[in-house]
Amino acid sequence: MKKLFNLCFAALLVFMVAGCAVTDEARLRDSGAMLLSANEVRSTFVGNTVVTTDGMNYYFDRGGVAIAKGAYGDASKGNWNITSEGLLCLTNWNSNYAPSECYKLFFDNVSQQRKVVDMNGKTKFTVLNILTGNPNNF
Repeated sequence: MKKLFNLCFAALLVFMVAGCAVTDEARLRDSGAMLLSANEVRSTFVGNTVVTTDGMNYYFDRGGVAIAKGAYGDASKGNWNITSEGLLCLTNWNSNYAPSECYKLFFDNVSQQRKVVDMNGKTKFTVLNILTGNPNNF
């Protein structure tokens, strides 16, 4: 009986710990980060180049084409759109390492940065700088 009790207690503990996994999105919301609206997402991305903390540059032309260029000069091209809910969706990339996916954009009041979060609640990248237009001539 004691073994059964210990086994049940261990199983309960595992379920409790597994249920306590906190996502980046939950941490952002708990710290008061603001989920940006569709208009705010448009003003951040459309017609601009976004520089991220991981060394990537993303240019979002007004026609719905996104061009990503890494620190080593590797470039890929895809399409973007912004849903009415404010999701930034990237599709049709011409590379294997850039999957098609939609993202939420948060303004983190603590770091004063924009965080791009995937649908699983994980931060995909942090926006370091927003450059007007296409100064890198992608």
